[in-house]
Amino acid sequence: MQPSILTLSGITFTYPDAPEPLFDDVSASFPAGWTAVIGDNGIGKTTLMSVVRGAVIPDAGTMAPDPRRMIVGHCPQSIAVPPPNLDDFAADWSPESIAVRDSLDVGDDWTYRYDELSGGERKRLQIACALARRPDVLILDEPTNHVDAATRDRIITAMHGYRGIGIVISHDESFIDATCGRCVVFERRHIGTRNVTVVNTYSGGWTQAADLIAARAAADESSLAAARRETARLEAVRTQRLAKVRQVEAEKRHGERIDRRDHDARNRRQLAKMTGLDRGVTRAYAQLDGRLDATRRRRDGLTTAAKRYDGDIWMAIEPSRRREMLRLEAGVIRFGESDTADGRKDDDSRIRAVLCRTACRGNHILLSPPPEGVMPEGLMVPTISLGPRDHVAVTGPNGSGKSTLLRALVAHAADVPKLIIPQDTTDADADQALTRLDELDDDDRSRVLGAYARLNADADRLLSGGRPSPGELRKLLLCLALPARPQLIVMDEPTNHLDLTSKKALARLLTSYPGALIVVSHDERFLDAVIRP
Repeated sequence: MQPSILTLSGITFTYPDAPEPLFDDVSASFPAGWTAVIGDNGIGKTTLMSVVRGAVIPDAGTMAPDPRRMIVGHCPQSIAVPPPNLDDFAADWSPESIAVRDSLDVGDDWTYRYDELSGGERKRLQIACALARRPDVLILDEPTNHVDAATRDRIITAMHGYRGIGIVISHDESFIDATCGRCVVFERRHIGTRNVTVVNTYSGGWTQAADLIAARAAADESSLAAARRETARLEAVRTQRLAKVRQVEAEKRHGERIDRRDHDARNRRQLAKMTGLDRGVTRAYAQLDGRLDATRRRRDGLTTAAKRYDGDIWMAIEPSRRREMLRLEAGVIRFGESDTADGRKDDDSRIRAVLCRTACRGNHILLSPPPEGVMPEGLMVPTISLGPRDHVAVTGPNGSGKSTLLRALVAHAADVPKLIIPQDTTDADADQALTRLDELDDDDRSRVLGAYARLNADADRLLSGGRPSPGELRKLLLCLALPARPQLIVMDEPTNHLDLTSKKALARLLTSYPGALIVVSHDERFLDAVIRP
């Protein structure tokens, strides 16, 4: 019988050799329907889903039902590795499997040529294989990475057809609004002198959750400000009463110095002894001390949203003095190659290949695919020139040749100091990045880590030996290039794996980048922010 709700209670997990838990005492529930899991890169979303899948054993806590008694489907972030049930799916032509193929528009031959598929096609096939298992719980980790608008719509349609417990890790606001009725949000909260990770649940999609989070943040700041004001007021009163206590004690110690003829002073001392006024002053001071301690504890127990960093990381980078950073002549680029051939002739005959085509509109390079159902063999491009300060967007549907064009552009900028960050990174890339960080001198390491923090990443966790998540690794690769002062940055789908705050931070920093920039992306909001008109 399919479960109607999945419940996590008091889940704690610590990586081996980590100084503190990744998350502690996390509780959340996932009813039937779709729930979004949202939070900063590296905060623990994917790890918590590994607990749900039974792939990771937590230090503490319980989950019901037991994952070993459920079918849990999983679509990972990475598209590099084929789904484990790919061969089973290839042979499955049941009505349910055919419906999944139709909803995601999966080609009949895709299961036999996974390595040849575009990123969006691989993602659709991954999701189809996960759905074909008829899971009780289906986990989709960043399903809109690598995909164009049409593919995104097909994924939304397939999700709407699923009737089990669905969990999607995503940073795509409109996608979450279109698919999810609840949001489970990992939040960094500041309490006292440290940051902690908490998990809260909000009704509705991301737009509604974001409004609730903003309202809560404003209320928290207001409460903290009021607690600070009350603490300051009581501290001032305490200072005044301390002075009074000291005055009383001084009069008691030096009472014999009162002039015998000063009847008023003698009467005040006698009255204080008779009425216990001196004891009352001391008692009032002690009571105020208790109130002040309670107010301080209340102030120190209030949590607020952890602070974000801002600032410029490009201070030492200058654009090239060349008039032209690269130039790609008009012609045809065969898929798998990186240079153009004459678009009119290929050896002794006309090029008869079916081609994708490229158009340039200002700082926007648009690729269009061939007619539906026709397999293209190359890409027809116009002359493309890149200046030392140009910021250029490359867009087009999956399979239209964006990666091919990018390889050709990079090949024609061979002697330019540059940084290239591809769509997908590996564990080997992470190991190399950490080694490079360790080998930097103190000044460069400080600069790299400072920039890393301004991209909404946890530098302390990195220094304590934590492996960067895919999103954190992209930030680290960008920051590690700073000492080399690149004059050209090429980024293929840079918002893949990035959390919402990190997208904004990256867009802000790339907008101010003084050199040449080429960005391939399906994220129109991001491109609007970083591409100069």
